[in-house]
Amino acid sequence: MRQKTIILSLLAMATAWTASAQEVIPPGVQTPTTFAIVVDRASYRQAETELTDYKRSIEADGLGAYVLITDSLPPDSIRAWLQAKHAGRRPLEGCVLVGDVPIPMLRDAQHLTSAFKMDQRADWRDSSVPSDRYYDDFGLRFDYLKRDEGRPLYYYYSLRADSRQYLAPDIYSARIKPLELDGRDKYQLLRDYLRKVVCEKRTRADNALDSLSMARGHGYNSEDRIAWAGEQLALREQLPQLFRPGGTVKFFDFDTEYPAKPALLNEVQTQGLDVMLFHHHGAPDTQYLNGYENVSAVQPSIANVKRFLRSKVASMARRKGREEAVAYYAKTYGVPREWCEEAFDPALQEADSLQNLTLDIYTTDLHALRPQARFVMLDACFNGSFYEKDYIAGAYLFNGGGTIATQGGTVNTIQDKWPDEFLGLLAAGMRLGQFNRLVCFLENHLMGDPTFHFRNTALPGEDINRALVLQENNAKYWRKQLRAPLPDLRALALRQLSRLGQAPASLLAEAYFQSDSFVVRLEAMRLLALNHPEDALPVLEAAVNDGYELIRRFAAEYIEKNADPKLIPAYVSAYLGRQHEKRLGFKIQQGLAAFDAQALLDEIDRQAAARILYDDTHVAQLKDQIKRTDQGKRRDLAELADTAAKASRVRLDIVVYRNHPSARAIQPLLDFIADDTREMRLRITAVETLGWYNENYRRRDIISGLQRIQAADPALKNEIAKTIRRLSPDGGAHE
Repeated sequence: MRQKTIILSLLAMATAWTASAQEVIPPGVQTPTTFAIVVDRASYRQAETELTDYKRSIEADGLGAYVLITDSLPPDSIRAWLQAKHAGRRPLEGCVLVGDVPIPMLRDAQHLTSAFKMDQRADWRDSSVPSDRYYDDFGLRFDYLKRDEGRPLYYYYSLRADSRQYLAPDIYSARIKPLELDGRDKYQLLRDYLRKVVCEKRTRADNALDSLSMARGHGYNSEDRIAWAGEQLALREQLPQLFRPGGTVKFFDFDTEYPAKPALLNEVQTQGLDVMLFHHHGAPDTQYLNGYENVSAVQPSIANVKRFLRSKVASMARRKGREEAVAYYAKTYGVPREWCEEAFDPALQEADSLQNLTLDIYTTDLHALRPQARFVMLDACFNGSFYEKDYIAGAYLFNGGGTIATQGGTVNTIQDKWPDEFLGLLAAGMRLGQFNRLVCFLENHLMGDPTFHFRNTALPGEDINRALVLQENNAKYWRKQLRAPLPDLRALALRQLSRLGQAPASLLAEAYFQSDSFVVRLEAMRLLALNHPEDALPVLEAAVNDGYELIRRFAAEYIEKNADPKLIPAYVSAYLGRQHEKRLGFKIQQGLAAFDAQALLDEIDRQAAARILYDDTHVAQLKDQIKRTDQGKRRDLAELADTAAKASRVRLDIVVYRNHPSARAIQPLLDFIADDTREMRLRITAVETLGWYNENYRRRDIISGLQRIQAADPALKNEIAKTIRRLSPDGGAHE
């Protein structure tokens, strides 16, 4: 009865405001689920014919489509309309935001991103996260803050303490926001793109996913070739058709051909290419592919050093003058002054500039290309910055090529994630919108048509798209899928059961220990570590030595965040046995501060004594690092307790525990929060930082400690409530 009342209320609200000022074009067909095209009035007028054809193409694919034409609707009104349609008899499964639809700028929600940790005292445009999770995740609750006067599409919202504190989008969403380029009509770009989509759906509706290429740039995942090989093995499991006769799969590393840019721009324009996966660093207008060439001969090495010096000296000279810059770098690196003075040679400056243009992909490169990959994943920071006039994810769409959709982040994004999670379901006909819904962070966005899908060749007779909507809350259905032939569907079943509270720790542990599938084991371990950290120890101990590199890497991360001392032997064993694995070694070294230093040192001595070692240099180096890390943490915690320390320093001492939540900092942080002589802003920051301990074995102790603090200040009280909710088993880390 309560759910029915809520639905009727939402429908009444949506009907009231749409009737007053907006125009809604209903679906032209009746289908079990529906879709919404949300478009601003100006874009609709400029592309009415193309939008009508786009709507019909979606309906021809069995998905009734609304068109909501907005004048100046704020995001909360659009959200209410979407929520009402989703709650209706033919539930909305997704939407696309076309043209100049308002952009929610979300604050106080950094824990929902993968890596974004900016001080929110900075400019709000920079310290907020542009995110359409506002439109597609109805379990999140926000307080409206303000509208940006200079950029009227920006609306600022704060995540409330009584909101759900993890992401679980109810519908999928995407943006079709054309570029704004000098000398180009953005509405013509929009019309051309929509025509491309309609043509694709009409002429290639039976296209199967049988061609995929993947590339990585320098610096990605520590350039670890073991991590790179592991992803290729997993793709063989997820998309076996690529590796059979008739399928095509290619892998491009950043240093197999230098520079990599020409080969990759050729590849992305290959006829018949279905998916292009990019792993690299990025900016709104750049895909970073190469640094200086890795060389060993003397003359090329000298050329690299000179090029480095020219860039650094010129930069410093602009700030401190030519002579100081030359003297500093000549002395620092022990090189001749004349090498540094080359920084002021106009001919060399021009040559360096031209050389730099050959290293990376820029939006200006893409404007003139004809990319053919139907879907381009951009696993990089800022490539999905649709709020910019020109951005990489958009540049792949708005040109003469065949690319239908791209995926990218609006802000920076972490490298150590699972970018290919559920990728195999694309071969089962899953819509790209559903794919993004299942794998998103606050910053992950899909650009282009989210209803696009490949022909179902992996699960004949199954409709994964309707199942994700109509069977979403049917635990019986998902338990049945635990026996499905496709590994990604079995993994998805674990995810869905976990969301429904029907995946106890025993089920997840059984799935890990009994599965021969990489992706099933990884999904089971992640769900266990995130939602049942107290019961995850046996799986984490095994997983840190799993046969799949990404499982090992995630296990190392979860061991650090769990921090139960019982995990120390497995942690040490993983490093001593696999110190040659660059990214795993990096993750383990980052997590050393989670544990007691002496306990780590004793365990290293015990295990090293039992090994037959030709060389123990790595053992000595690890022990030295543990000692240095311990000394640094002792200084940080002492400074945290020092009432005379500078506020800027104390803030750094606090926020370091966001990314590395050490158990030894729990009580000092609680003491700091309880001390009403400390600056309120810093006390609130300390409470927020404890919210990152949602996977820690002492999370219940933190909740108890926070509940004992008497908070009179409303902001402090609100942050305490928010952190307690983040740490609670029913409100924290669920996927």
